[in-house]
Amino acid sequence: MENSAALPINSMTAPQMARDHEAERWRIFGAAALVYCLLIPLPFNFSVGTLLLPPYRLFLIGAAFFILRDVLTGRLRLCVADYVVAALGVWIAISSIVTMGLDQAVQASGSLILDIIIAYFWLRTTLHSLKDLRILLVLVAPGLAVTGLFIGAESLLQTHLVMPAASAITGQIHELEPSIRLGLMRAQGPFPHPILAGIFLGSFLPLYLVAGLRGWPLWLGLFGAFCCVFTFSSGAFLVLASGLALVTANLMISRTSMVSWRLALLGLLAVIVFLEVASQSGVVKLITRFAALNNQTAFFRLLIWDEGIKTVVENPLFGIGFGDWARPRWMPPSVDNYWLVLAMRHGVIAPVLALLAVLIAVVGLARNSVHLAPVDQNTMRGTAIALSVTCLGVFSVALWLSPQVWFFALLGIAVSLSQNSQRALTEA
Repeated sequence: MENSAALPINSMTAPQMARDHEAERWRIFGAAALVYCLLIPLPFNFSVGTLLLPPYRLFLIGAAFFILRDVLTGRLRLCVADYVVAALGVWIAISSIVTMGLDQAVQASGSLILDIIIAYFWLRTTLHSLKDLRILLVLVAPGLAVTGLFIGAESLLQTHLVMPAASAITGQIHELEPSIRLGLMRAQGPFPHPILAGIFLGSFLPLYLVAGLRGWPLWLGLFGAFCCVFTFSSGAFLVLASGLALVTANLMISRTSMVSWRLALLGLLAVIVFLEVASQSGVVKLITRFAALNNQTAFFRLLIWDEGIKTVVENPLFGIGFGDWARPRWMPPSVDNYWLVLAMRHGVIAPVLALLAVLIAVVGLARNSVHLAPVDQNTMRGTAIALSVTCLGVFSVALWLSPQVWFFALLGIAVSLSQNSQRALTEA
C-alpha cells in the first residue's frame, strides 16, 4: 500500500510505458518505410485501369487509415499549417471538378491529393521530435548512399543501370536516352528525371550536416546527398549551393553576436526588393535565368514563364486542369516550374496555400529554435533550410511522383518539429 500510494494517480505502469515506446519506435520505422518506397524504380509501378499505382502510393493508401485514427482519437493535434495543407487538397479537388468534370477529376487529381495530403500527414503522425528525425536519418542513410552510388556509377559509365535492371525484373520497359553534359551522363537512378533525382538527394544535405549525427550514418547520408551533382541539373546545383550557403551562414551567425538571422533576412529582403524594382525581369525571372546551366535552357524557361503566366492570368481562380496549355506550336509542353504548374492547373490559390504552409513551418522552426540547446537549434534550422532550398529548387522543375511526395513529407516533418517544440516550451 505504501509503494502504490507513492505513485502519481495518473502515472502509467511499466507495461503501458513499454507498449507506448514500442509503438513510437514502429511509427518511425513507418516514416523510413515511406522514404524507401520512394527509392523504388519506376518499372515497379503498375496501373489499375487509368490509375497509376507506384509502390509508395499503395503504402500511402494503407497509411491513410492510421492517420484517420490519430486524427479522430486526438493523438494528432491539428495546427494552422495542417488546415492550410488540407485546404490545398480540397482546392485541388474543387478546381479539378470545375475544369474537368467529376469523373475525370477523380482520376486526374485523386492520386495527386494522395501524394500531397497523405504524405504530409503521414510524417506529421509518425515523427514527433528531433530524436525521431535523427533516427529517421540514420535509418534512411544506407538507402540514400546506395542510390547515390548507382547515380554516380551511371554518370561515370555513361549508361543507365537502375532502370534496365528493374525492367528486366518486371518486364516493363522504360525508354531512356542518355544526355551528356560536361563529358558525363546526367544520371537519374530510380527517379523519373535527372533533375528530380538531384532535387531529392540534394534536399537531404542540410539535414545531415546539422543533425548532430556521427559515424557511418553521417558519412553515408552526406555521400548520398552530394551524389546529386552527377545529375548535372540546374535545380540540383541550386539546392546544393544554397543549402551549403545557408548552413555556413547559420554557423557564422551562431558564433557571433554582431549578426543575427533577423538582420540577415532583412538584408536579403532588401536585396530582393531592389532586384524586383531595379531589374527589368524581376526576381523570379532572375532565379529562373541563373538557375539554368546554359543560355538555351534559360531562354526556354523564361519563355515558359511568360507564356505560363498568361495562362494563369486568363484562368486565375480554377486554372485549366490537366489539359494542354496555350503556347507557340514550336514550344514543348513541359513546364519547368512547380509553382507555375500548380497555378496553371489549379489557379493561384494552390501555390499560395502551399507556400503559406511552408512559410508557417519555416517561421515556426526559426522562432522555436531560439530556446533550444545548440545542437537541437541547428537541427531545427537545418530542417528549415532543407525545406526552403527545396522550394527554391523547384522553380526550375515541376515535381511529380516520388520527389513531390518527399517535398510534402519534408513539409510535414518541419511542421511536426515546429508544433511539438512549441508545445514542449509551453508546457515547460
